[in-house]
Amino acid sequence: MSTLSEMHVIDFPGFPTVVVRGSGQSVDGLHHFMDTSFRALGAAMGQGVFAPAGPAFALYRGMTGQGLGESVDLEVGHPVDAPPAAPLDVDGVRVEPSSLPAGPLAVAKHTGPYELLPEAWEAFLKALRADGHEPGDLCWEAYDTEPGPDVDPETLVTGLAVPVRTVA
Repeated sequence: MSTLSEMHVIDFPGFPTVVVRGSGQSVDGLHHFMDTSFRALGAAMGQGVFAPAGPAFALYRGMTGQGLGESVDLEVGHPVDAPPAAPLDVDGVRVEPSSLPAGPLAVAKHTGPYELLPEAWEAFLKALRADGHEPGDLCWEAYDTEPGPDVDPETLVTGLAVPVRTVA
């Protein structure tokens, strides 16, 4: 089962982040990419490179109009108060500063397994359009509940966010 909270729009102030980028990442390889990336980010945290200021996230570019294709450009990482000054290599993975953009942001919460996220995104985008908003060209998921072997997938909470503009 999956639930989606009511969508609302906030004035998001933007936030610095530390990320691993994947350009043209195969959708079939997303699980491996995320595992490798989050391991490197965890190692960087352990080395004191950064301290997270919020939940892990995955930011996707170019998906709000056409959905998930065969490949995707994305960033996975954490919001931070103080990003590193320059990119660094952690176990062969490039970890670098980035940011989540400021501006009007439509947000909602999905509660349920990750496998139901495509349906949650579809309902979320439909709701924001029905409310007179048009999505930007990027979106992100914030993993509010950390997954693990002892976590019931039905209790996973994932924040959905997409920059929007109001349509007249």
